[in-house]
Amino acid sequence: MTVKALVLDRRILWDSKSLKSIDQAKKIIMEYKRAGYMILKVNGEIMERFHPRFEELIIKTKKIFAHIMKILSDKGDDRLTWDKDNGREAKEAKIKFYDLLKQGYMAFSVDNQSRRNRRIKEFDVDAEEILMVPKTVKA
Repeated sequence: MTVKALVLDRRILWDSKSLKSIDQAKKIIMEYKRAGYMILKVNGEIMERFHPRFEELIIKTKKIFAHIMKILSDKGDDRLTWDKDNGREAKEAKIKFYDLLKQGYMAFSVDNQSRRNRRIKEFDVDAEEILMVPKTVKA
C-alpha cells in the first residue's frame, strides 16, 4: 500500500479479538505514521504507540511530518525545517549542515520512531531529525 494524500480524516476500526484484524490495522496505521500523519485516539489524544485494545484510531488529514535540524548552542537551540520535495528548502538545510560541520559541530541522525541516534557526516535529506552538537572543550 502506498500512502497518498487524504481528503478527509480516516478512521481505522478493528476487532481486538482477531489477530488478523489487529495486524491489518497496525500495518495501515504504522504506514501512515511513518509517512508523517498524526494518529489520534478516539478521545483526541495523540497515539504514541499502537495497542490492540484501542479498536479505533483516527488518521488526521493534515500531514505533520517535517524534516528538522536542531542546532544546539549556549543560547538554546535553533531549528531549521525543510520539505524534501521543496528543492530550495532542502538546499538551504544542506548548506547549513555543511557550514556547521566546518565550524566543528558533530551531526547525529535521530530516528524518532526507534529513538536511535547515529553520527553522520553526510547530509541526509530524508532524515526525520538531525541534531547538530557544537564542539565541547574538556575542562
